[in-house]
Amino acid sequence: MSDEVSAYKEWRRIKRAQIIAHRRELSEVEVQLSSAVIQEELLRHPALQQPRIIASYMSFAGEIDTVSINHMLRDMGHSMALPVVHPQEKGLMEFYHYDSDSELIRNSFKILEPDSRTARQVMPEEIEVMLVPLVGFNKKGDRLGMGGGYYDRMLKRIRPQCLKLGLAHDFQLVEDLESQEWDMPLDEVITPSHFYRFTTR
Repeated sequence: MSDEVSAYKEWRRIKRAQIIAHRRELSEVEVQLSSAVIQEELLRHPALQQPRIIASYMSFAGEIDTVSINHMLRDMGHSMALPVVHPQEKGLMEFYHYDSDSELIRNSFKILEPDSRTARQVMPEEIEVMLVPLVGFNKKGDRLGMGGGYYDRMLKRIRPQCLKLGLAHDFQLVEDLESQEWDMPLDEVITPSHFYRFTTR
């Protein structure tokens, strides 16, 4: 590994840690204010004006509140799915159906997920819209994740027509983030003050 590549990997590691720390320092009021603005934007999104199969996630540690967003989307008539992390194989996950009767359990990361023993699996090719968690992003749609590779792998499995949508605080924009060969760029990112569209659909 060249010194330049090594230095950039370290820069990404430090930047990831800084943003996660910033996010964890947000008060519940700050998170809810930002989340409310983004939720209103989602309500108006043209792609969500008819029932869709939506893959989402359960937010934690200062992320935009997807718990409320998931309930809102479900009430709009969308079919919701949440990720389940593979218990043995690192970096792998699948999506399972999530409704008002779903039992949620905590995985090894302490994040709530459906019980794969009772929930119906949603195949990657079924997903029409994916809400993608992120630590950072740039103005080309490149994404800085948590570093585990779960979404990098999953985004390669969904169909190309699936809308890949990130939800973020404004401070998660990282101008000097560079694209990596394994990256699957997002189509859009919504923050409290901007709606970034990176592709034309």
